[in-house]
Amino acid sequence: MSGTIKDSNDSRRDTITVQEHDARWTSTIRTYANQYSWRRWAEVYPALGDLAGQQLVDVGCGIGDQARDLAECGADVVGVDLNQFFIDHARSRGIPRARFLQGPAADLKDRGQHADGVWASFSAAYFPRFDDFLRGIDGTLTPGGWLALTEVDDLFGHGPLDDRHREVFEDYYARSLDEGVYRFRSHDHVRETLLQHGWQLQVERDLDDDEFCFAGPAPAEVLEAWNTRLIGLMPRFCERFGDRAAGLDTAFGQCLASEQHRSRSRVWFILARSPR
Repeated sequence: MSGTIKDSNDSRRDTITVQEHDARWTSTIRTYANQYSWRRWAEVYPALGDLAGQQLVDVGCGIGDQARDLAECGADVVGVDLNQFFIDHARSRGIPRARFLQGPAADLKDRGQHADGVWASFSAAYFPRFDDFLRGIDGTLTPGGWLALTEVDDLFGHGPLDDRHREVFEDYYARSLDEGVYRFRSHDHVRETLLQHGWQLQVERDLDDDEFCFAGPAPAEVLEAWNTRLIGLMPRFCERFGDRAAGLDTAFGQCLASEQHRSRSRVWFILARSPR
């Protein structure tokens, strides 16, 4: 396959070859696969109760790891994601009791899809107004159904880091929220929105995480994942912040590799029941 395309994930809209584009997504899929072992899913799934025979939707399913786990617990799972590369990869795994659809979760309502529960890991922050998320699953989630959310707050909350670079991250947080693309501190907003809409909070807890919440130097594979993330973000940082962003990727990598490294990031989990 040959030709060129515009890379929609680069704010500069660089023209790249199809091979380069596919290689980037292949690398991203490999990173996603590695991340599975850094999470604490085994501590979360028991809170969902007996899933045998339940119809579930996995919003932002990525490459299908959590959909696979939920299906192995006896559920029938529909994974949805906006990224066609992730959906293609998830489908290629041939996961029993799981199927995967490209598009927003709101489309499931039009397809007549109903669910006893909605699982969303690291998706909530992409809805800076969480009302939008709840509207998206309205008509899909049955009354009294459950919603399980896992998300990270203060993604770049790592130190030691000099004030200049810390301020760049804080400004990036603020701009992302103002532009309606991402809320880097989402827990309180999500919690308050659920309560305002009459949801019952059943489980709230923080989770350990080997990529986001750890002390001391990061293992090599975690550093590689962060490096991949920063490679994708640096053009955006440089475009928005100019010289203020110079050396940010190097400084952050050194921070993560330091014996003095400490994280302020928070990985949180909420299990809530919808109003009947």
